[in-house]
Amino acid sequence: MSTIWSERDLADFSFRNWSVEAAELQCKQLRQGAQPVQSIGPCTAGDGIVVLSEGDQAIAAEAASRALTGTDACIRFVPASGAASRMFALVRKPLDEALRTRLNSEAENFPFWSDVQRSELLNLPQSERSEAAVKWMLDEIKGFAHQPKGMIPFHRYADGSVRNSFEEHAAEWRLLAGSSPIHFTVPEAYQARVEGLFPSDLNASTSIQMPQTDTLAWDIESNGLARHVDGALLFRPGGHGALLANLREVAQNASFILIRNIDNVVPEPSMALRNSEESHLLGVCVQLTEQRDVLLREMDLQNKGWKAAALEWLLAFDRSADATWSGAKLREAIDRPIRVGGMVLNEGAPGGGPFWVRYSNGAVSPAIVESAELPVGAMGQGTHFNPVDLICSVRRYDGTVYDVNAYAERNMFFTADKDWQGRPIRILERPGLWNGAMAKWLTRFVEVPVATFAPVKTVLDLLHASRRA
Repeated sequence: MSTIWSERDLADFSFRNWSVEAAELQCKQLRQGAQPVQSIGPCTAGDGIVVLSEGDQAIAAEAASRALTGTDACIRFVPASGAASRMFALVRKPLDEALRTRLNSEAENFPFWSDVQRSELLNLPQSERSEAAVKWMLDEIKGFAHQPKGMIPFHRYADGSVRNSFEEHAAEWRLLAGSSPIHFTVPEAYQARVEGLFPSDLNASTSIQMPQTDTLAWDIESNGLARHVDGALLFRPGGHGALLANLREVAQNASFILIRNIDNVVPEPSMALRNSEESHLLGVCVQLTEQRDVLLREMDLQNKGWKAAALEWLLAFDRSADATWSGAKLREAIDRPIRVGGMVLNEGAPGGGPFWVRYSNGAVSPAIVESAELPVGAMGQGTHFNPVDLICSVRRYDGTVYDVNAYAERNMFFTADKDWQGRPIRILERPGLWNGAMAKWLTRFVEVPVATFAPVKTVLDLLHASRRA
């Protein structure tokens, strides 16, 4: 059923370069809600997840070195548009006794306190430190809960200096890739401040989440689109899947894009291990890219045996591949961007994991799936967890760049019920950047050590001794 749109609505659509049809599709998605993916079962070691031997690692490291020192551009891409609100959620509620006790005894160890604040805390009676710490964290002017996550100091060094997540990502990347570029997506209001963090000789750039990737919301009580008091439609950021547009821009100047979350950082003494594992993932991606390109050349030349070789290679990425496929269909199935994802053993962390999934086109491929996309209880069957450590190969062998928009599974969107100004609404998020937005890429998962995964999900994670390097 079509919606009657006001002139203001149409003007808002025009500003975002939307068609009326695109808005109508969002209305349909909000009404029907997200649908579970068709999961075949979890990816496990040896079945969808590769475990590299020492020999495999050495070969991968050599391939990575070729990419990092050659003409093929490598770039780090860090999604960092989000605020730190969820990080501080547990201190917004009345403190339970265990949390109060911990803050009373450890609050001065948060890396983000200045020396003055730390001294003030220590001068307070221990029983009063938790309340003071929470008040400072949530202060609307100087508090950290209102800032982007990447702006919060995560690590304190022996010389008293501190580094936030933006700075640690830059340091880690420089150790791995020298002067290769690094790109952050950031909140528009903080773009200048973030850019001011980096030294002039760092090849860093930033971008903001584009307005055209916003989404509509549904007012559950009125059973219609959510609107402001003045009648204007409520537009919300479209989730991290909206950053596919930013990734597309970055891809124009790179062959390999290395993606890592903003909160997954370690102090400098621990960066060598992370970079070693990152080079293994990059090397695997380089090898797969080279194999794909050889097959495509063989296809184009119609060399003897190309079809059998292509089918054998493709079956590791798509179990639906069949010997009856035409040469054209085989070529289309192989001529796609490649992603290699590091997977860690699941130790109970919330989030997505690797599963075999059947897509709308019939393909049966490895995928990163969120718990909300699976039937209840299915996520618990998985053995591994997605830490968001992705290597993306985005350039064809002829030098052209893939249109990454063409390889998204548009039906893999997300909906969730939220509170907005005291009213229940349903929000819409675009297919996740490493979920539905990359669903039709050639995908390879590789097991990496749990030690390489060091996220900061709650403010209490910053009290770990490893954050005081």
